Amino acid sequence: MSSTVYIMCSIPQGSVLGPRLSISYTADLAAEVKKHDVDLHAYADDTQLYVHRRRSDMLSTAAQLEQCLRDVSHWMSANRHKLNAKETELLWVGSRHGQTLLGSSGPSLHLGAHC
Repeated sequence: MSSTVYIMCSIPQGSVLGPRLSISYTADLAAEVKKHDVDLHAYADDTQLYVHRRRSDMLSTAAQLEQCLRDVSHWMSANRHKLNAKETELLWVGSRHGQTLLGSSGPSLHLGAHC
């Protein structure tokens, strides 16, 4: 028989309830992201946001993702999480032809000091 352990927050590592509790804990994050017309893929503590847009919409897409990340950061703060700006990356993917036209001058993602 195991001894009783009281947990005030978080999920004990290796707990059989970990995956289920984690899913229920972060379920409303998808709704927050969807407000910005952005798709979400999450696995464990790794979350990816993605959109499909034309090259001509790159600047507005970057602004859209920045606003989405601000709201995600606020959600995380309210739920005892923290967005790690050092681990946050922006990846533009396109055809070989599209990348040639773009060169290295694609928009960057600016995260505020609160992220």
